[in-house]
Amino acid sequence: MNPRRALLSAGLALAIGSGCGPKLVRETVYDRDGVHVELRRSVKGGSPIARGYEHPATLAAVRVAHILALIHYEDAKGAQHPIIRSEHVYPLGEGVAQALAKAGPDDEIAVAVFTVERRLGVFQQKRVTAFRAYMRDDELVLQFYSINALIERGSPRGSEYKIPEEVPSWKPDFRLVPSKAQRRAGPRVLRVEWRNSYFARPPSLRLRDGQLQRRTILMEEELPVEPEALKPLSTALRDAQLQALDQIDAARRSGLISESEYRRRRRLVLEGRLEEAGYDTKPGE
Repeated sequence: MNPRRALLSAGLALAIGSGCGPKLVRETVYDRDGVHVELRRSVKGGSPIARGYEHPATLAAVRVAHILALIHYEDAKGAQHPIIRSEHVYPLGEGVAQALAKAGPDDEIAVAVFTVERRLGVFQQKRVTAFRAYMRDDELVLQFYSINALIERGSPRGSEYKIPEEVPSWKPDFRLVPSKAQRRAGPRVLRVEWRNSYFARPPSLRLRDGQLQRRTILMEEELPVEPEALKPLSTALRDAQLQALDQIDAARRSGLISESEYRRRRRLVLEGRLEEAGYDTKPGE
């Protein structure tokens, strides 16, 4: 090849290569029960683009489930609905908790939840709720691409469905309705104070006359814990306390421990004596 032509070809290849945008790398973490959760990061020049998220993060799956169960929206007619259906709350909580624990500071969590609705007992409509999640400023941030959006007939579902890479620029056809310990940060964004004791107890959601009625299921002699009630400890140990309390509450509801054992473990955890209660002092272990 002519040396000059070779030089021009090399320069053109370099220019094209340098002009390439970042590549989105996806890693599936959870994919079952109508729930798909993946980690994804943007890579350019072989290195991830820095995002500065507070990952990895350890949240008990049951707490994530309670958070998701308490998120709702208002449709175009003004009726309120839970964003995540009850049958998906706990599988999704497990998937998101796994992803947060596995994520790095440059990873975001992308989620798709699929539902199938029957019309006239025969026709089926496939719908999807999709959002991304990440931790920042000690809050769980949720940004919704779609809520209960119709998947066109013939469109892929499940693992073949691609969660959007970019947030839609148009006005959404839903309105996020924040509850306690949540705040709206734009038409598609919800920021959640995940440490709040409000999310330690399981909610029950139901609709009445098109309006969302929310109540919290209280165990007999419920013992709520405010974060300030915890013994002053390091941030890591404080997170371990919250995780242990969530696990104790879940064990109590499932009947795995007696009431006296529940109270004993709870007292030890509140006093910062996690090892005596049978729990690790580092969250996630």
